[in-house]
Amino acid sequence: MSVFRNVPDGSPPAGVQSSSRRDLAVVAVFTLGIFVLFSVLELNEWMAALTGPLEAYQLDELPLTVLAMAVGLIWFSWRRTKQVKQVQTQLARALEDNRRLSQQSIQVQEEERRSLARELHDELGQSLNAIKVDAVTIRDRSADAAEVQRSAKAIIELSAQVYDAVRRLTQRLRPVALDELGLRSAVEYGVQQWQQRHPAVACGFSAKGELDDFSEQINITLYRLAQECLTNVDKHAQATRVGISLEREAGADGAELVWFSIEDNGGGFDPRLRRRGLGLVGLRERVEALDGKFELHSAPGQGVRIRASIPVTTTP
Repeated sequence: MSVFRNVPDGSPPAGVQSSSRRDLAVVAVFTLGIFVLFSVLELNEWMAALTGPLEAYQLDELPLTVLAMAVGLIWFSWRRTKQVKQVQTQLARALEDNRRLSQQSIQVQEEERRSLARELHDELGQSLNAIKVDAVTIRDRSADAAEVQRSAKAIIELSAQVYDAVRRLTQRLRPVALDELGLRSAVEYGVQQWQQRHPAVACGFSAKGELDDFSEQINITLYRLAQECLTNVDKHAQATRVGISLEREAGADGAELVWFSIEDNGGGFDPRLRRRGLGLVGLRERVEALDGKFELHSAPGQGVRIRASIPVTTTP
């Protein structure tokens, strides 16, 4: 779960609103003061030829008064622009802090998953395997005892079921193939496993460029993208075809990017509608925490297309 600081929403902060009212009051007082000063000193009598007939109402002072008001409004606009820039700077700083905290949170989460997967594999997995070995020994050495045979077979079957469950949990917590085979092979293996479970859906995978020297954060983010997107296809898409691709290429500024994309021909949805699931939100959060970009294109009846680009950082 990501950790976020409070950031300003669409409404101006209370301090900005109070300052705006105060500045407007300053403009009004300044304008009135100029009007009184010009009226008392009659500094614009040189315009009497134009406004002489209205002098009884002191309206001959009006042009310079309006000018003073315009100057005051210009000052007011300058003050607002300055405050808006300050708020934008604070917002950018808050968003950067949120991004950094989000990335740290994801890293902590993945470390916890790795540790738990290791304990499941090393402790529980070995214990279950030992139980199974003992049960096989009992079965093989007691061929004449029907009850012992039955119990031994039950232990073997149950141990195998629990071991398979532990292996599936371990794979979801921390993909072993990612550590052993690298990103390309791990994603390809995950696609193959998904295809075996969903034979009615044609699932393709393509990769281009060097993909096995990325940093740990990029590797796990791209793997989770593929994993979560395939899960969404299974749960929601009702698709018959899905394609995943990974590609490494140079960006417009010369920096390297790794692109992830997935596209299906399922039912699609309206991205503007608020959805309960947090899967897509989590994917976007993971990508943006690495200074990447996340794009989702979909419409009812037109499938779903997701593209993500992440700046490349390699392992030391």
